[in-house]
Amino acid sequence: MKAMAKLKNLESESCKNTIIRNLNRILDIRIINIDIENSTMLFLFANLISLQHVKQELKRIGYPMCEVKLSSKQESNFQARLASMVV
Repeated sequence: MKAMAKLKNLESESCKNTIIRNLNRILDIRIINIDIENSTMLFLFANLISLQHVKQELKRIGYPMCEVKLSSKQESNFQARLASMVV
């Protein structure tokens, strides 16, 4: 599935590189784009466990998710679960 996450503290190219470097270790996700100007990250994930790993890693490195929007047919099924996962 595809998700758009609004991130806190995303301010520079260095921040973007840190996020890419750390999230590349999570196997079931793929970063599509990180937009510094809008503090957003567009990515693909395989399942809710992968999404939870992304959330935990972003929080650990100082760029917590403050909002997540899904772009899929299964959005309604996952939106309620996501609400409890976002900081």
